[in-house]
Amino acid sequence: MNGPPSTVSARLLETGSRLGSALYREVVDADLVGRVKPRHVHLCAALGLLAESSAEALGASVEHARRAGRAAAMLSLLTKIDDQVIDHGSFHGGMSTPRAVLRERARAYLQPTLDSILQARPATAESRCRLAARLGVALTELGPHRDRRMALLEEVAAGWRTQVDSVAVFSAHPAEVTGAQVQAVTAAISARWLRMVTVVGVLAPGAARALSAEEWTAFDARGAAIQRADALADLDKDLEDGLVSSLPAWELHGSDPDTWAAVCAAPALAHAAVAQEGLDERCMIAPGSLIEADRAQAALGRVPELLNWIHRFLLWRYATHPACQSAIREPLARDTGGFVSYLRGTVAWQEAV
Repeated sequence: MNGPPSTVSARLLETGSRLGSALYREVVDADLVGRVKPRHVHLCAALGLLAESSAEALGASVEHARRAGRAAAMLSLLTKIDDQVIDHGSFHGGMSTPRAVLRERARAYLQPTLDSILQARPATAESRCRLAARLGVALTELGPHRDRRMALLEEVAAGWRTQVDSVAVFSAHPAEVTGAQVQAVTAAISARWLRMVTVVGVLAPGAARALSAEEWTAFDARGAAIQRADALADLDKDLEDGLVSSLPAWELHGSDPDTWAAVCAAPALAHAAVAQEGLDERCMIAPGSLIEADRAQAALGRVPELLNWIHRFLLWRYATHPACQSAIREPLARDTGGFVSYLRGTVAWQEAV
């Protein structure tokens, strides 16, 4: 089922370059704070391949699948634009901000973007709302599958609620949130994001059906694994942004509150700290453990191998971080999967845009 890793990397590189180039100017115009970097644009746009793959696997033509892929890339990029605002310390204010105040602030900020998608017209004059409205139009124009589109929009709305939950939980003091809360929101972030991007594919004309219940729920296991890997790869960056209760940071506080306080003050120390007690391994889910998710999504073409690539890529990023001192660093770092060639290709693309 899974193709050679280098083939997956090449497909993602091509898709990210194609869709990233098509959408780059719109993203720059919508990203008023300037935090969405070209590398973010490429990777988020590359995820449009999830929609293209699901569309083709379910019977859509290449042309219609590519239209779905473009809409999915827009959705992926739009969430990135908003995330880069609400996850920043200047927005959430860190541990001192009352949670109810922060939740209302985040909801109020995100609502215009969501309304613009749902109504297919800008809720405000902001450029991000114009992009969101164009996405709403693109989703409507994909095809006649109204029930599927309504299901997708419900998932999009749930994804926006997850954005609120994530900033409220991750910027809280670890003593104020439970492990269950941290784990639940960690899983939900990637589960909803990757699911809604993939589900855009079933809106394409010619797609024979919506996702089955099994295919839909398999994203929950995928999300838990992928977002845990992402939390490790971005541990120091998250701490710099005041996200002091990401899963590895929360685990560190439970193990050694003094060390947690030290890494909050000096995030460069974080990777060594979580590796010292094996906390990083406690946060990981091994790529080979998602066999049931692979089976459940086998009819979705390349979707399983793409999701497995993302998971392994994030673990590889963690292992190759200069500060990583994990006991399993070397095995993870050896699992290159075409990652170096992919990154080189994105650098070349960035220089060209």
